[in-house]
Order: sequence, then structure tokens, then C-alpha cells
Amino acid sequence: MIKYSIKDLEKFSGIKAHTIRIWEQRYQLLKPQRTETNIRFYDDEQLKYLLNVSLLVENGFRISQICGFSQEEFNEALRDIIDKGYPTKEDHQVNSIINELVIAMLDLDERRFEKILASSLLQRSFEQTLVKIIYPFLKRIGVMWRIGEVSTAQEHFIYQLIRQKIIVAIDGLLIPSSDSEKYLLFLPKSEFNDLLILLFTYVLKNRGKQCIYLGVDIPFRDLQHVTDISKPETIFTFIKAPASKIDTQAYIYELSEAFTSQNILITGNPYFMEELEYPDNVLLITGVDDLITMLED
Repeated sequence: MIKYSIKDLEKFSGIKAHTIRIWEQRYQLLKPQRTETNIRFYDDEQLKYLLNVSLLVENGFRISQICGFSQEEFNEALRDIIDKGYPTKEDHQVNSIINELVIAMLDLDERRFEKILASSLLQRSFEQTLVKIIYPFLKRIGVMWRIGEVSTAQEHFIYQLIRQKIIVAIDGLLIPSSDSEKYLLFLPKSEFNDLLILLFTYVLKNRGKQCIYLGVDIPFRDLQHVTDISKPETIFTFIKAPASKIDTQAYIYELSEAFTSQNILITGNPYFMEELEYPDNVLLITGVDDLITMLED
């Protein structure tokens, strides 16, 4: 069982720890457990319950009303919100949808994921859903996984669902003109999670860019060979935060020196990547908004 502190609940639900304590005292909203050393903690079920409470509050329900619900009334209110497509202000709406996606991931609930995504697509384009909903959700998963609050199986479950949607969406885009800017996208040797680079591929191709996606685990010599053939203007890669900063810095210099005729874009964990040095032909992309800004400029 994963143990959550009240600060963890605040981080994942968006509800201040002070507010959670008041709700506990006034409405018995949650009942924290205690370790042998008398430290309070919460479990998975309590986190999911609080995420659902957050969703209801953001959609106009009063906390006193929520705490008076039977389980059936509570579930019915949630179903109504999902079916109606989250009629809330944009900032609260995004947080509500992300909370719902977290619950779908924790419960391995594909049906819930599909309903949440369909609801968002009624109000937004696919790219807007990627940028405003999916990308922040992936960032939250990354935090949860690093501190052990989501299992590898749960992470892979949701990643594969999202990956399938992006691949289908990419396939549905028009083929760019042959004279449009060409991007070569890949993951380096021993990198296997291509979800974010696929997301960036969609954003690029949706803006009329030619995209050659090589996939994962690409050796450097193969990258050189493909670049000689395809002659892209820009090379784009993703580097996960590795064990060695020295190795990553060396790889950046190697790319810069080998591909002097190309612009090189690199994305990854910004907290790690921003500590590195970048030659003139290498640009760090800190997120999808950063890429869109670059393209629009």
C-alpha cells in the first residue's frame, strides 16, 4: 500500500492542506491512518476519493452537500459531470479532467479514460486536448512515478492508451508539401519511451511540417546514415533524466559536432536539462508550449 502525506494530497488534488484538515475536522471527510511512530498517512482509496471530491467542488457542489451524499448519490453526481463534459471555468476544468485521468489510471479503467477524452474533444481540438490536458497529465504522472505513487503497470497502461490515440491522430493528418521544413525525430540508444516525442510529432505535422520518425533506441551511426539520406533541416530528440550528467553533456556535444548543417532540438526533464550547456546549433525545448512558441515565431 502506498502511503500519502497530506502534502501529497494537496499536490495531486489541488486542495490546500489547510482546507483538507478543516474538512476532516468539520465533516470527517477523510480518516487518516497512523504509522507505528504516530505519523498520519492516507492510502490510494482516500486519494481517489479526494480527487473525486475536488471534481465535485469545482463543478459547484458544496462540501457540506458532498459529505451528506450516500455512495449512490456521490457516484451519480460524478457520472453526471463526466457525461456533461465538465461545465466549469477553464483552469478548474483542466484540473478536474486531469484528476479524472489520474483516477482512470489508478483504477486501470479504459472506459473512463475514453469518456474523459471524448468529453474534452467535444470542446477542444485534438491538439488543444494534447497541450492543455494530456501534456500536463503526463507531467503529473512523471512526478507520481518518481516518488513511487504510481506503479509501472499503471503508468504503462495509460501511456499505451494515449500513445494509440496520438498515432491514429497523426495518421489522420494531411501529408505536408514536399518543400515544407523537414524534421527528423528519434530517441537515442537505450531510450524506449516515445510518448512525448510522438506528441511533438503531432504538433509539428499538424502545422504542415514534414516529419520522419525513426522510433526508439537509435544508434548514433544509424542516425548519421539516415540524416545523410533524408537531409532534414532539424533533428529533434528526447532525453530522459539519466544517471550521468556527464554522459548527457557529451551526447549533446556529439550531436552538435556531427550535424553542423542541422538545427538540433532537445527536450527532456527541464530541471535536469537546464543545468547543461548547449552549443549554438542546439536548442533546449522545455515543453510543448515552448515548441509552439518557437514555431509561431
